[in-house]
Amino acid sequence: MSKADIAKSLVAELEAVLPRIEAIDALLAAAHLDAAIDALCSEFDIARNISDPD
Repeated sequence: MSKADIAKSLVAELEAVLPRIEAIDALLAAAHLDAAIDALCSEFDIARNISDPD
């Protein structure tokens, strides 16, 4: 598995955890995780699907 494939997999896993962190109102941790996801996407040229909150 290439580094890019690993990064894509990690992005998917981290994005799946983000709503759970937000649900417990750990907003600082959520912001840091969001920044980490952005950094991975930027470093490995991964398009990020960001949906608007309801």
